[in-house]
Amino acid sequence: MVKQINLAYGTGQLNLNLPEKYKILESTAEERGKIDWQQKIKASFSNPVDSPTLASLVQQEKPEKIVIIINDITRPVPYNIVLKPMLEELEEAGIVDENISLLIATGMHRPMTPKEVEETVGKDIIDRYHWENHKCEEEMVYAGKLSEGIPLYVNPLAMEADLLCAIGVIAPHYMAGYSGGRKSLLPGVCGRETIETHHSLMRLPEAKTANLAGNKFHQTAVEAAKMANLKFISNVIVDSKNEPVDLVVGHYLKAWEKGVELCRKNSVIKIDKLADAVIVSTGGFPKDINMYQAQKALENASYCVKEGAPILLIAECKESLGEDTFEKWLLEAEKPEYLEEKIKKVFELGGHKAFAIARVARKNPLYLYSSMKRGIVQETFMDPVIDINEFVSQLISAEDLVYIIPHGANTVPLYTD
Repeated sequence: MVKQINLAYGTGQLNLNLPEKYKILESTAEERGKIDWQQKIKASFSNPVDSPTLASLVQQEKPEKIVIIINDITRPVPYNIVLKPMLEELEEAGIVDENISLLIATGMHRPMTPKEVEETVGKDIIDRYHWENHKCEEEMVYAGKLSEGIPLYVNPLAMEADLLCAIGVIAPHYMAGYSGGRKSLLPGVCGRETIETHHSLMRLPEAKTANLAGNKFHQTAVEAAKMANLKFISNVIVDSKNEPVDLVVGHYLKAWEKGVELCRKNSVIKIDKLADAVIVSTGGFPKDINMYQAQKALENASYCVKEGAPILLIAECKESLGEDTFEKWLLEAEKPEYLEEKIKKVFELGGHKAFAIARVARKNPLYLYSSMKRGIVQETFMDPVIDINEFVSQLISAEDLVYIIPHGANTVPLYTD
C-alpha cells in the first residue's frame, strides 16, 4: 500500500507516492486554526512578560532613537504578528516615523535587496521607516568583553539606540538550542570577529539542538544582549511546520524563556526507535535557499536514525552552497575526517557548517535531491538523487523502519530508549 506525501521543495512541492508504513514525524498543533491572533496580539502587548508595555517604556525613558532589529530573508517571520503591532504601539505612544529605524539582522549573511525587503516586510512599512542591512565587515562599536574571552562589537545603529527592540521567531537551533530572543543581537548585528569567536563555541558538546543546559553559545548570547541593552522583544513561536502557534512579548530574556517552553511542546518529538532510513525536507523556501541553510534539517534528521543508515535530504538549493568559506572548506576536503581534524586546529565561520555536515557524514551515508549540479553535490559528502522512488526501491527494504520529516529545519526528534 502506498500513500501520497507532499514535501516542500523551494517555493513548490514534491508529490511522492511512498509506502503507507513510513512514519511521518511532525508536531500537530490542534488549536492552530482556532487562534484569534487579533486577541492574542492585543493581550500580549498589553501584558508583556516581566516588562512595562512599550507605551510605558516610551513614557519613562523618552527615547529619541528607537531601533528594532528584524530578521533577514533566511528567517521567515509573520511581520503582521510581531512587527506591525510594535510599530502601532510606538505610534500611539507619540513616536514619529523618523525616530524609528529597522535594522536587518544579517549576521554574516548577504544583505537583502530592496525588492526582498519589500516582499518580506511589506511596502507599507519600508516606505514609512528608515531601514538598513547590518554589514558585519563595517566599523562596529566595542561594547566590552563577554565570557569565554569574546570581544563584543555591535552595529553602531543598535548601540546608539535609546530604546533597542527586536522581533523574531523561536524555533529549534542546532547550536543555540533555540533561535529568537538574544540571537537577534548576537550574531544578528555583531561584527565579524565577534561572530566568528562566538561560533567557535559550537565545538562544545552542549551546543546542540534544543539544549540550553551548559550551552555556552546560548549563555554568551544572553550576556551580549544584556550588555548592548536589548530591552524589548516580540517573538512568535512556530511548530515543526513553521506555522505560528503562539506569541511572547516583553523582556528580552524572560519573554524568550517563556517562548522556549512553548516551542518545546510544538517542535520536539519523542521517538522510541531509531530508523533504518530517513527522508527529510527542510520545509521549503527559505530553509532550502542554499546548502548553508539546509544543513540544519540534515542535523535534525541525524538524531533519529541508526548509525550506517541512509539519510535523504530534499532541498532545492537554488543559490547552491551559499557561502564562500563554507564552499572552500567543502571543496578542499576529500573526506569528512579531514574537516573534523581541521576544525580542532582552526575555526572559520562558514567552515563550521561544513564541519557539521562532515560530522553526520562520518556516521551515515548521505543523499541529496536538489537543483545543484552533480559535482557540487558530491563535494558535500552526499550522493545526488535524480529519482526519489528509485532511491527508495534500491536502498530501503520492505522491513525497514523509515521516518519522513516534512519540516526538518524545525523538527527535533528526541530518542529515548
